[in-house]
Amino acid sequence: MNILVVFASEVEARNFSIPTHSTHTISVLVSGVGSYATLYSLTKYCIQHKPELIVHAGICGTFTNTPIGTVVQVVSDCFADVGVYEQQGFRTLFDMNFADADLYPFTQGRLVLMSHAVPFLPQVHGVTVNTITSTPLQLSELIRTYNPHIESMEGAAVHYVALQEHIPCIHIRAISNTVGDRNKEHWDIQGAIANLYVALSKVIEKL
Repeated sequence: MNILVVFASEVEARNFSIPTHSTHTISVLVSGVGSYATLYSLTKYCIQHKPELIVHAGICGTFTNTPIGTVVQVVSDCFADVGVYEQQGFRTLFDMNFADADLYPFTQGRLVLMSHAVPFLPQVHGVTVNTITSTPLQLSELIRTYNPHIESMEGAAVHYVALQEHIPCIHIRAISNTVGDRNKEHWDIQGAIANLYVALSKVIEKL
């Protein structure tokens, strides 16, 4: 199988070693941080190389009490800050009837990955944002609107491209911090990345 592993940043990708014993052809794409970079670079790659499976791997923040360092499988994601803030709160494009929440690739406003369950990882729902959540207002609005488990800046972009190009996709993330906590002493980026690599190798091994 021709597998593409997508990381957002060099920090997440730099120490990942492609398993030498794998029977698959494995390539790595560093898409760039954020939805816009990921949408462009991943779409371009898929058109040129046509991977048979995308594995999206990275770190994330958690909205829950899930321990830092835990690796999860993200089964649905969404573009969480596309809409409008009104006096009564945030409204999505779907809330305003500017888009159909069930028009492919969306399902009830989310981008749902149906295939390739990873049984050894807990399944979660994500939100993708262009501005990392750092205020109580942002945090409460995301929880009220989406009730998410984790936050990233690229997940929904990868889901969107994979679904539009009809390429199976596995999305895994390691939790490095709690959403809204900007005290970096509470974060563990390197520990999360180390755990991510262990899970990623195991995912590829079981394909």
